[in-house]
Amino acid sequence: MPLTSADALELSKQFRDLANDLGNFRFSNWQNLTSTQKRDLEDEEWSLLNAASDMTTKAIGLALEESDANFQTVKSSVGKAKKAIKKLEKVGDVIKVATASVGLAAAIMAKDPGAIAKNAKLVVEATTT
Repeated sequence: MPLTSADALELSKQFRDLANDLGNFRFSNWQNLTSTQKRDLEDEEWSLLNAASDMTTKAIGLALEESDANFQTVKSSVGKAKKAIKKLEKVGDVIKVATASVGLAAAIMAKDPGAIAKNAKLVVEATTT
């Protein structure tokens, strides 16, 4: 069974919690640890935090693949926006397309699949009004 976005997100949470537990162990046993052990535990804690972050990124990527807003949808909406800006005559209409496009870019940067789908639709709607 392939990994889903929900699975990747849950794993991310689990590894983040594991890193926190490791950090708590390190601080709880601080007096009993050698400098090398402290450093090794901290290094492993950071490795787990980085892995958790990578899994969150993977979850977002999987969510995008699972959502209606795949790369082709986004690419198509941006293409429609480019064409509309060249054809539209009213400044207000161009501003609507530009505003919707900025919203789409922000959703992509935020890595929010739901917002990406919504904003891709808004771009297309702005180009047809």
